[in-house]
Formats: sequence, structure tokens, C-alpha cells
Amino acid sequence: MGQRLKGKVAVVTGGGGGIGRGVALAMSAEGASVVVTDPGVKDGVKVADKVVDEIKKLNGNAVANYDSVATIVAAEKIIDAAVTNFGRVDILVNCAGNFMPVPTVEMTQENWDSIMAVHLGGHFACSRAAAKQMIKQKSPGSITNISSFAGFPRYDPRGAAYSTAKAGVVGFTLALSYEFKQYGIRVNAIFPLATTQLFPGTTPRGGSIMPSTTGLNPEDIAPIFVYLGTDEAKDVTGQMIYAAGGDFCILDRPMKPRLFVRKTGKWTVDELVSTFPGLNLEV
Repeated sequence: MGQRLKGKVAVVTGGGGGIGRGVALAMSAEGASVVVTDPGVKDGVKVADKVVDEIKKLNGNAVANYDSVATIVAAEKIIDAAVTNFGRVDILVNCAGNFMPVPTVEMTQENWDSIMAVHLGGHFACSRAAAKQMIKQKSPGSITNISSFAGFPRYDPRGAAYSTAKAGVVGFTLALSYEFKQYGIRVNAIFPLATTQLFPGTTPRGGSIMPSTTGLNPEDIAPIFVYLGTDEAKDVTGQMIYAAGGDFCILDRPMKPRLFVRKTGKWTVDELVSTFPGLNLEV
């Protein structure tokens, strides 16, 4: 492996398993010092500790953090862990997530709030804390978020809360890419397909939107996260990137105009009633 991230410090939330673990290992392999953040426990062992041990056995440099991503206070502790241990932060990867496939009419307030707190709240709080440090350092930085095609479902959605949160991550990513450009902080979002604890199974996925996947190993898509953290990606920001196995695709931004209709003056309801059926709209 090369050392394209030598001297850089990366924070990976949700780094205790799945995509986050693969990203943390790949960042370390390219020379970054890594903060692996995950509050999870498996078989009585903190999952962040297990990944840190993996990194150290490969002669990498890493520390574990167990704070939640869901609040500003906790997110600041996460970034403080990077500054305290390694002196700075250059890369943030927002991998932390949760999932509850609950129909809307059965969803509780707690279900909804939990999804929003971890996905949207976590992306916001950690990005806020990381950007403050990057601006203080007066150095370029990289923030990579995780969205999903579930945010713009063309098939049976995986729950309205999850879809809403993932669509929100897209808007958040685009807004930050504009806001932070003046500081040299680039912000992108990955739309991944991989086998994870939240989405197990190895059957090929896709088909309705993308060609069926040829692989679902989360480690296969880690290099694109690494790339976005390199100096070579200094001009890549505001991008939506699909990644699965050996595939990646640069996605168009949502809300691209599909059909534009104009008349002179105000539409009447009767005119709309007669016009819409001929537009061949599809869900």
C-alpha cells in the first residue's frame, strides 16, 4: 500500500464494523492516524477496540472512541479525541447509522427520533465539530457522508424515516459543499451497497437503478473513501457517488428537471385535470 494519507488524521464514525471498519483499516494502510468511533459492544467487547487492535497489529496508529454521534456535545468529544491524541483532524467519514424497518403507521416517536438523531443529527454534529477544527487549523479537509438510494425510492422503501434521513443527508452534503468551499473543506456523499450488520446477505443487489452488484464486501469500496481524503481529490466536492464491489457511478443531483410545462397566464383546475393524465408520470 502507498502512504497517500501520511501525516493526516481521520475520524471514522461507525468504525466498529461493516463499511466503517473497512474505511478505518484502509485509511490506516495509507498512513493516516485513525480515530475509530463506535459505542457498540459485541460478545462483551467494544467493537471500536477490536478494530483499533486490528490496525495496531498491522503497525498502524489508531485510538478508540465510544461516544454517540447524535449530539453536539458528544460529537465535540469525538473530534477532541483526534486533536488530543494526534494534534489535528483532516478527514471525517460519517459512517454511523441505524435502521428500523417499521411502517409509518406503526412507527413510534422514539423510532423516528432515533433514526433522525443518528443519521441527520450525527452527520450534522460531527461535521460541525470537524469543520470547526479544520477551519482553526487553516488547512484543507474532507468530509464524506453516507446516503442511500432509499432516500429517493423507486422500489418499496425501507421505512419512511430511513428514506427521509438519507434524502436529508443529500441536501446536507450539497449545502455544506457550498458553505465550506471557502475554507478548502470538500464534502461528498457515498451511496454504498455492501454486506453490513444493518443490511446482511450476499445476494446481488441493484438491478432497478444500477446493474446488479458483482460483490458486496464492504472493504471493496473503502478505497473510494480513501481517495476522497487524499490531496489528489482537492477539487472533488459536492458529488454523489454510488459504490459497490468494483463499481462506482457519479450520480446526477436530485431534483433535476424532468418535464417542464408552461402556459401564458394562470392555470385553471380544469386545465390541470386534462393535462396531467397525458404527462406519463410514474412513481
